[in-house]
Amino acid sequence: MADVPVPLLTVGSKVRRWAPVVAWMLVIFAASSRPGLPFQDAVPDWISHPVEYCVLSVLGCRALAGGRPLDRRAGLLVVALCVAYGISDELHQSFVPHRHADPLDVVKDAAGATLGALAYARWSASRLSPRVS
Repeated sequence: MADVPVPLLTVGSKVRRWAPVVAWMLVIFAASSRPGLPFQDAVPDWISHPVEYCVLSVLGCRALAGGRPLDRRAGLLVVALCVAYGISDELHQSFVPHRHADPLDVVKDAAGATLGALAYARWSASRLSPRVS
């Protein structure tokens, strides 16, 4: 029994990594479901969209990297998934009264997702790489 390898990633660790991603997606969905948000006029669109998707991207990178430095393919995958979610969010908004879909919002989402992936990649490379003494 001592020769049986222990899996590096358990179900519990996967849940801990992915639960924040799902929770943040639900926050975005809930905000998009409301006809008007109290902070909507106070925070410009060009700030709120990139910040929302930067956070989503960082959480996605953290989940996908699994405690290792983020590689380029994983970073691109996270950005692509964030953009796909941004597109679905805009489609969802087109059905909400007093809201509308705006393709430029997806561009803002993509910018935030890209910034988040780049920031996480830089951080993970400096913090999670093996150190040589």
